[in-house]
Amino acid sequence: MVRTRHGWLVAALAIGLVGACKKDEKKAEGGSGETKTAPTTTDKVAEKPAGQTAEAPAPAVAATGDDLSLLPVDSEMVLGLNFAQLQQSALWKKFVEPQLMKGDTQAKLAEFKTKCGFDPMASVSSISMGLKGLGADSPDGVIVVHGPDKTKVLACLDKMKEEAAKDGSTIEKDGDVVSIKNKNGDQFSFTYVNDSTIVGVVGKDANSAGVKKAAAGGSALKTSAAFVEMYGKIKTGDSLWILMNGNSKAFDKAAAMGFKPKAVFGSVNVTDGLAVDMRVRLDTPEQAKQITDMAKGQTQQFVKMVDKLDIVAEQADVKINVAMSAQKLEQLVQQFAGMMGGMGGGGGMGGGGGGADPMGGP
Repeated sequence: MVRTRHGWLVAALAIGLVGACKKDEKKAEGGSGETKTAPTTTDKVAEKPAGQTAEAPAPAVAATGDDLSLLPVDSEMVLGLNFAQLQQSALWKKFVEPQLMKGDTQAKLAEFKTKCGFDPMASVSSISMGLKGLGADSPDGVIVVHGPDKTKVLACLDKMKEEAAKDGSTIEKDGDVVSIKNKNGDQFSFTYVNDSTIVGVVGKDANSAGVKKAAAGGSALKTSAAFVEMYGKIKTGDSLWILMNGNSKAFDKAAAMGFKPKAVFGSVNVTDGLAVDMRVRLDTPEQAKQITDMAKGQTQQFVKMVDKLDIVAEQADVKINVAMSAQKLEQLVQQFAGMMGGMGGGGGMGGGGGGADPMGGP
């Protein structure tokens, strides 16, 4: 998983929930956002279907705006989160909500609601993000958040300045751009492009100039034909969808095994069960069949843990479909938690790449 600092992740989700930012020393798994890995318009990841333009449809979960016009084309990873749908799911209420309410988080949320007059979690309907420099403490990228009311958020941040200062954090405004910095120096800067859509920047360009550039669009994902082709195969209405550039260092181990994906993309839907629909894009159909046959042989023991497991080759893609009930998911989580506890924890994912259109192959 991609590891990110808790400070900017909370800022992206809550937009000004400074009380939660007090936990910025901790690391959290990054995975909430609607992001997309940008391929190049010149790569051979996939041929553009006849008659298809380079413009992709707006994400199904987007309340307003066009995220593909705002996320940068040189993203290494793009993912989207249907946050409103996810919070209503039975699995969220069973597994995630109890964790969020541990410690003093519940009290701080209540304090925030009293001061600012709204629930920061409930106000977010969807998030998208395009990131590069994965594996670093502070990756670079653009985040689009739909839902939080502009007037309420900006008024709230004014009220929270003194509280932020007590923790060594700062909240500053430069015209229409707001910058939130925690005591470790992690910064999240953002502006509103309409009354309920935020465009924010993390990393080295998290400043007024960087935010204005991101909000203006320019080198956007919708200009990449290869991205558009893969995006069209993703169930973007699911709880979470993701597209990763195969040039990432995260795939170096796969390369050592004799193959390296050009891209990994798909979605996860969370309701009263879990459904996974992923694809691994390889160089040739022959390679896809080879990997499919190998995967089938290595996953036989996993079949009994799920309700459905299909692995098939489709042209140069390896398609993986998994479905499981809440009961089986809970059993699986407990098993993996025990394994990770015995191993002393897991690791992060390295980043790499860059360039004008990183999905474009080697």
